[in-house]
Amino acid sequence: MAEIVFKTINVGTVSSGGTEEGTWTPERDYIIKKIVAVEKNDASLSNVTVTFWIDEVPFTKELIPLGILQETPSLVIDINKELGKGSVFKYSITNNYSASREIFLVLVLEKG
Repeated sequence: MAEIVFKTINVGTVSSGGTEEGTWTPERDYIIKKIVAVEKNDASLSNVTVTFWIDEVPFTKELIPLGILQETPSLVIDINKELGKGSVFKYSITNNYSASREIFLVLVLEKG
């Protein structure tokens, strides 16, 4: 059975109308099984958009509502993207609400 590990990225507060970007570089080969979005105050993320990249190649065709990744982890869509050692996982999150959102991204990773 494959070993699963979790990587939590603390995006922090995304202000109303604001955008936060960040990156993470893994220390070994992984497969991103899922990405789960958590709003720290249990607010909706349906009007927050996101784009994800691996090594500057987007794997979201366009902006997607982060709310689709805000479900119970077992209900979140499978990603199954390879993320090699030294690759760069990048995100860009834009908050379209009139109030700020505090966000964690939890990467469910399978050791490669």
